[in-house]
Amino acid sequence: MTTSISKIKYPLARQHQTIQVLPQFKPIRRGRREKGVENVYVSKDGKSKATIRMWEQLDIADQDLLLCILSIALPIKRGGIISEESQNTELWTKLETKGIYAKGKTLCIFTTHYELLTEMGKKIGKSGYLWLEESLDRLVNTSIKLENEDGIGHTNLVSYGIQKKTQKIEIAINPISALVLLNDKKGYVLNNREERIALKTDVAKALYSVIVSLIAPKKKSSYSIDMLLEKVYLCKITEETKEGRKNKRKSIKEALIKINKLERWNINFYTNNQVQINRI
Repeated sequence: MTTSISKIKYPLARQHQTIQVLPQFKPIRRGRREKGVENVYVSKDGKSKATIRMWEQLDIADQDLLLCILSIALPIKRGGIISEESQNTELWTKLETKGIYAKGKTLCIFTTHYELLTEMGKKIGKSGYLWLEESLDRLVNTSIKLENEDGIGHTNLVSYGIQKKTQKIEIAINPISALVLLNDKKGYVLNNREERIALKTDVAKALYSVIVSLIAPKKKSSYSIDMLLEKVYLCKITEETKEGRKNKRKSIKEALIKINKLERWNINFYTNNQVQINRI
């Protein structure tokens, strides 16, 4: 089952710039999901550091789910705001907020298995419900520790609970992502889920996530294929085998060709390893 563009109720997902660029999601072959992963990201100016810890490596479908949650939260704010002082303390506690995020607030939504799976174009049924809860567990068991000029803060990506009687799902979003959902401040990346769903491969979706964070609408820039490769696969090109480099470069070029077919993108290769990307 594939979601047609006409069936997408919530096409836009607003994500905090910091969360969008962190090395969390990557294409994974079946049976190759790593466990106990830790990635460290340091900003170019050295003023910010992020440590991401994952019980299990997040894949592109997990990213699809997170963006779907954010898209539902953006226009209607279902469920309301929660904090340490709110009545619904369980979801807040499960976020494991510490440091500068311990006294903050966040957004929670009410939804269902059916709504999330339908919005994502996933199969409705036992296997779909099982995958959804496993994916939510992976997001819950992913933590982010940020160190910057504001101080040090820690949070899990989400927390959730399922009501026994109604089977409704209540999901709390991390307070970093919630900042750009609760107000209109700058510092967010707007993900177009209609464009993303039109891309059928994990590599194309992962690359799309990378370039929307790099290029603002009506802007263009040039990048090396190898740089894009490293951001998509969360790897160092120098550590890849010759065959690995060849295959990954090929997959990135194929993904760029797919993205070029989208209405709002114009991509041109001008050397074997250089590409200009224009976001129309």
